[in-house]
Amino acid sequence: MVSFKQARKLVMEKAVTLGQEIIKLDGAFGRIVAEDIHSKNPVPPFRNSAVDGYAVRSLDIKGQIGQVRLKLVAKQPAGDYYGKKIGRNQTVKVMTGAPVPPAADAVVPVEEVEEKDGYVELKCQVKSGENIREAGEDVKRGQLIIKKGTWLRTPHLGLLAACGFGKVRVYRRPRVTVLVTGNELCRPGRTLRPGKIFDSNSTILKALLETSGAELVAIKKEKDNLKSLVEAIRTASNLGEIIITSGGISVGDFDLVNEAAKQIGGERVFWKVAQKPAKPLAFYYLKRGGKPVWIFGLPGNPGAVMISFEEYVRPFIKKIQGCSDFWPEEIEATLTKAVKKKKGRLNFLRVRLENQAGSWLATPLDKQESGMISSLTLTRGIALIPAEADYLAEGEKVIVHLIEW
Repeated sequence: MVSFKQARKLVMEKAVTLGQEIIKLDGAFGRIVAEDIHSKNPVPPFRNSAVDGYAVRSLDIKGQIGQVRLKLVAKQPAGDYYGKKIGRNQTVKVMTGAPVPPAADAVVPVEEVEEKDGYVELKCQVKSGENIREAGEDVKRGQLIIKKGTWLRTPHLGLLAACGFGKVRVYRRPRVTVLVTGNELCRPGRTLRPGKIFDSNSTILKALLETSGAELVAIKKEKDNLKSLVEAIRTASNLGEIIITSGGISVGDFDLVNEAAKQIGGERVFWKVAQKPAKPLAFYYLKRGGKPVWIFGLPGNPGAVMISFEEYVRPFIKKIQGCSDFWPEEIEATLTKAVKKKKGRLNFLRVRLENQAGSWLATPLDKQESGMISSLTLTRGIALIPAEADYLAEGEKVIVHLIEW
């Protein structure tokens, strides 16, 4: 067996990006930027009012309250442009976001002004620059706004739109086929016959992939038959770059994934990792039609599927899309209960998390076995219990990986 640390290193050594493409901004959520992006325009693009009010010259009203009458020369809503320079004791009514006329250097809010017969009287003092948003105050022309390798989220898309970008260059997404193996599997919603169990892994992997940025090509159920499994993996290798199997990866009579991957020319990078759950975890690499293909052989138990996806598959998918920050986010937390285990394998411990006065507390959950799903609904992090440890006392510190499912 390889160690957890070795296995992750071996996986990432095989990761390469799949090329780039330019896509429309409205389809770029969750994609990864393939180049540094500099703004072509300042934000805001011009001086504008931060409030509904009256644009004034602060010198006209300095030191005076209720004594200054300013002539209202125009009204300017957002989207219009008055453009003329205001003179002494003149004002222009402006709406929020409207350009501030030349020579005006402040805006008085409407609630501080009384308007009557084409003139306004002020009820307050105003300083130069007050209630004005300067051009480029948020973003300057030519400023680096998004770095290469950034995972695009809502604020990034908003910033790109505000800077005038309609398209963005991103890394291409990997195409993924899921093969769920097992003669015992029954589709949810059907009648469960003796000896059968409902297939939860198809649902789990589909949901995990939807949040990973990958493109799901197909999810197929495969029987424990070597010939059909070889053909399924061969077909999947022609359709995309990543194949994920669940089940059939251990040492039983019907664990056929290793042999099937070998028969289509897969190079086994590793099989079996010193970890619990997901000890029988395999990773294969091959070339197909000039493109790379990676095969993740995940165990059949749903808990092992979810945890191994978070620790290996999701980071790998991020990296081959060009993401610069692909590992799970780590925190340090204090155990609220003692933990016992056998030495020799790193344990992934499902925990609840609570923050008290800036420090994280990790509470181990019941039902940690790899076939159990109910505790996963309460899991907020995966605590890493070292392979060399057999006992951690309450109050000891552990590393916790935050989950993204």
